[in-house]
Amino acid sequence: MSRTIEQYVEHLEHKFDGLVGILERKHAQADEVVYIGKEANSIDEQELDVKKAQEFINEKRVYDFVLKLTPEKAREIEIKHRSALAYLKKKAKEGDLNFKSRNVRNVIDV
Repeated sequence: MSRTIEQYVEHLEHKFDGLVGILERKHAQADEVVYIGKEANSIDEQELDVKKAQEFINEKRVYDFVLKLTPEKAREIEIKHRSALAYLKKKAKEGDLNFKSRNVRNVIDV
């Protein structure tokens, strides 16, 4: 019983700042919103890594990012050839990006 009480006393509270006395709540700030499918309602009932919730891509953000992409930034995200970058920009202008292609996946993962 004493070991359980000691563990309770030593257990850090991750929701609060500080270690002793009156603690203040930590503040969370979201960097971005990721839209997921409705199957996420039962996510607690799923086994780990068996079935992931469907994510929806903000296509407008991807198109804007591709159109503003510089050759230097493209190399950083593994788009190695200028012709590949030119092709991506052409497809973005036409509104016809293939979201399953490797280069577009690299853009989405940024």
